[in-house]
Amino acid sequence: MNLRATLGRSLAQFGLLTWTALAIVPFILIILLSFRSNGDIITSGLGLNGEFTIEGYRAAWTGPSGGGGMSTFFANSMLVSATALTVNLGAGVTAAYFISHVSQKLRAIFLRIVLAATVLPIIILLIPMYQGFNAVGLVNVPVAVGVAYGALGLPGTILICSAAFSDFPHELLEAAAIDGMGPWRSYLTIVIPLSRSIIVAIGILTLINVWGETQLGVVLLQSPDSQTIPLGLLSFQGQFTSNYTAIFAGLAMGTVPIIVVYLIFQRYVTKGIALGGFGGK
Repeated sequence: MNLRATLGRSLAQFGLLTWTALAIVPFILIILLSFRSNGDIITSGLGLNGEFTIEGYRAAWTGPSGGGGMSTFFANSMLVSATALTVNLGAGVTAAYFISHVSQKLRAIFLRIVLAATVLPIIILLIPMYQGFNAVGLVNVPVAVGVAYGALGLPGTILICSAAFSDFPHELLEAAAIDGMGPWRSYLTIVIPLSRSIIVAIGILTLINVWGETQLGVVLLQSPDSQTIPLGLLSFQGQFTSNYTAIFAGLAMGTVPIIVVYLIFQRYVTKGIALGGFGGK
């Protein structure tokens, strides 16, 4: 029995180590290759020989002639992500909280509709969304695309938050009502601070999704000046046809920020998922 348990743990640890290596090793190679010259990469395979250089980062930051660079793509990604987070968390968390206070029958109906929206494939929305955006002149407008991303993520946010708010201690709300607080004031001063773990967790997951999403951006962000990092990196493949170090530098600059953000807030993600959002810092 002990041998079987030991073997099971060993296999599980081997599987985790293998998965970790598959995730980390390519990223490490991207970082190393981004500091190598184009000649080193071409002549020595992985390009691990030779001197370090930052020329790839300079080329990727400014971009090729006639195209956008990472400076433009990074600013657009920040604008799109900030807009998406504002819409998603502002509307989704608020809707989930007030849904938890309606009758059981109405809440069940609304949550069924939201659940159906979560399985709606984005690809069937591309043509209608392009036609609508084009009709009002919002194609190639990063803020408008950020609003679309935030709206598309609302069903998931509402489902997660509604489950968390169903366990919210109602005694606190009753005490606030006795003190003269209305629903909105109670929501802003009591519910939001105590729910920060689940809100941060949803925010990080939304940010990761928006930061790397290309399906909607390919259709609605066609101008190089409006493209986000994933779209810009796709264009690098055609514009930097022989400048591999610039491509790897662009990949590194697009990947490192989101990894750093996740590492900073990962404890909130874990706590938000495990505890339903409540429990303090």
